[in-house]
Amino acid sequence: MSKPRLKPLTLCLIALAGCAGGEDVTTRSIANARRIWDAAKIRDYDLEWTSSGARDGHYRIFVRDGKVRSIRAFVDDRKERRVREIEVKPGDPSYYSVDGLFKILEEERSQLSEPAPFGQPKGTSVLLRFTPDPKLGYPKRFRRDVVGTPRGLAIDVVRFTPNPGAAIPPPAK
Repeated sequence: MSKPRLKPLTLCLIALAGCAGGEDVTTRSIANARRIWDAAKIRDYDLEWTSSGARDGHYRIFVRDGKVRSIRAFVDDRKERRVREIEVKPGDPSYYSVDGLFKILEEERSQLSEPAPFGQPKGTSVLLRFTPDPKLGYPKRFRRDVVGTPRGLAIDVVRFTPNPGAAIPPPAK
């Protein structure tokens, strides 16, 4: 009797899961991380995160009293051959905060029940993983990989500074 063989697609997903680390994005895992975040009661913080894949960006966010007060993006200044930090005003700044990262996780998870999740046919293999901070609960890392699409989505918290003081520094020059 021969051993059962894994299909190449299954092997690929196993490899992706190993690279993604963290835990599956589920209603329960999000709720557990959010419970830890809410218990930490951090209302003032500075946050820096990057996204790559479907959306590329590098942001620095300043939250005071639970509200986003300033969002900065790092952009390439090809003329001056350097990276500049500029103030940005997105339509819904809340998506850039820790609560916003939780909203992103919830919206990504909800895509799985759509007729065409992430624009792909129902039944397409999707890997959603995130790593919550063990002490504070905020999402430190998120990965979305969808079989059949050229680029996934990765979000990584680069820096989190709780209770930094009231002052918001000017953009880096």
